[in-house]
Amino acid sequence: MARGLRLVLLLAAGCGFAVCAKKMLPPSPDRFAPRLEEVRTRNRVRLELMFDEGIKAEDLAVDSFEITGPDGSPLTIRGAAGGRRGGSVELWTTPQAPVVYEVRGAVVDDAGNPGRFRARFRGSDQVDTVPPRVKRITPIPGSAGQKMPSVRLEFSEPVDTAEGISWLFVPARWDTAFEPNWASDWQGFSLSVPVRKGDKIQRPLPSTSEEGSPPGVNTEEGASDSAKGIAYFLVLPGVKDLEGNESRSSAFTYFTPDSALEGTLVHGKAAWQEGSFGTGVVFFNSDQTPGMAPILADSSFAARLAPGEYSVMAVADTNGDRLADFASSPFQFNTQQESLELLLLPESLPRAIPEYRNQ
Repeated sequence: MARGLRLVLLLAAGCGFAVCAKKMLPPSPDRFAPRLEEVRTRNRVRLELMFDEGIKAEDLAVDSFEITGPDGSPLTIRGAAGGRRGGSVELWTTPQAPVVYEVRGAVVDDAGNPGRFRARFRGSDQVDTVPPRVKRITPIPGSAGQKMPSVRLEFSEPVDTAEGISWLFVPARWDTAFEPNWASDWQGFSLSVPVRKGDKIQRPLPSTSEEGSPPGVNTEEGASDSAKGIAYFLVLPGVKDLEGNESRSSAFTYFTPDSALEGTLVHGKAAWQEGSFGTGVVFFNSDQTPGMAPILADSSFAARLAPGEYSVMAVADTNGDRLADFASSPFQFNTQQESLELLLLPESLPRAIPEYRNQ
């Protein structure tokens, strides 16, 4: 009887050790490759790979995955990113057909273990009708001390980089100070000021000096001669996702390279004849310190401006073609008034919205 009990205990201990071998007890590291558990299709351009453990999102690359149809023809993968869950990966493709595809590829888990996988799934015929939007923009509005400024956008989904993005700066001289760059997942977009390194001089920060000699940025010395005043940045609607849906709203921020952002807060309302507009912008034109503010859905706007006199003009794009269909007459305004109201009327000769800003 005692011998039989010992045998049972030995078998139980052996089984326990075998179970623990897969999930090793701390502090033993994870040495097992990630395993694909499920493929979920969200719509005909998006699918989600579900793994049994966390996947390193920073190691994801489009060329690590391949999708082929029943006849062996490839389905183009246009983006790869970490999913909303820790153990998921999202792939963005050209429109799928409701046929059986094979997906294969390689991923790395959070512990650095590589794993390869292969699976089949049925393509979706559900069309994505949700337009993309900017869900985050930095620097946050009102930021100061941006000695080496950069503007970063994060979209709610991958967008069509071939279509590009339309944006504008006020003052206009900032337009040429930044270099655009897309993230590998097609959801991140950044504008950064190139620097000069050694004898190779790249694009400098814009100048505000009367002499017009632009200051530069020298990374070797760790110094930065910054432009003065407030820089305003606006992303115009019309950015397309992979299904061709266009964004309907703009994104806005403003910042200064100075140590503190100083100015007067001005607010107001913009009225128009009828209907609504997709993009509304108020330009505070001035030779020295121009400004800009977006018109919100409730027709209000607000801007922090350097004190002084401005020629104010509001424009609105009603159909998303980035031309001003409505415009107000130029209005002389002093920031001491702090508030104003503008009336927009149909524009007889619509122009591109950037053409209304102070050059």
